[in-house]
Amino acid sequence: MVDLSRMEYLVGKDRLEKFRNKSVLLCGCGGVGSFVAEALCRSGLGHITLLDFDKVEPSNLNRQLMSDKNNIGQFKTEALKKRLEAVSDTEIDTLNMFIDEGFELDKEYDYVIDCIDTLTSKFILVKKCDEKKIPLLSSLGSARRLKPENIRLTTLDKTRNDPLAKAFRNLVRKEGYRKKIEVVFADTPAMKTGIVQEGKTNKEKYPLGSSIFVVGSVGLYIASIIFERLTEDEKDEVQ
Repeated sequence: MVDLSRMEYLVGKDRLEKFRNKSVLLCGCGGVGSFVAEALCRSGLGHITLLDFDKVEPSNLNRQLMSDKNNIGQFKTEALKKRLEAVSDTEIDTLNMFIDEGFELDKEYDYVIDCIDTLTSKFILVKKCDEKKIPLLSSLGSARRLKPENIRLTTLDKTRNDPLAKAFRNLVRKEGYRKKIEVVFADTPAMKTGIVQEGKTNKEKYPLGSSIFVVGSVGLYIASIIFERLTEDEKDEVQ
């Protein structure tokens, strides 16, 4: 049994027991998602399902917790599961898949966390959670930023300074979806990168630089919100 006494000192046995009985679906196990997963599991989450279709690449080493020199080419979900099992007692399932229109939420989750980059997949997940009445928190852009500042919890319609958020707003508006979508985003202008790879497609020509400082901070912030919401609304503060 993993020793969670330090967390227990902070929040008490009751909240930890409540958290042990919760189940979360994490979609996207990259930079932000890996930090979300590790923080939740190290805090005593009972069950987590890790969903991602991608595999570990050398370019992941600077910011994705489960990536190392020895697991290049492995599914991110499996690499992250192995890491989490070494530090927690959380029950872990994995889904190596891409979210498309055929995706279904087959289990009952207490919360769904969206750390996906693909806009169509993000929107499908929003709709599926809406149908099942499962609360969803969505992570937006954290690339092209170096300082972990002005990370905010809000709704999609109130975001700014985020190209991914803008594109997501446009998609949601085009689809006529009018419900509020809760998000976490970095409210700082994205940096202009100086790297241009000539002879490449637009996506490859202007690569999105990312730092562990920002993706890690966003992931930890999301995890703190989920912990609080799945245990109680307010926590006691040390006087």
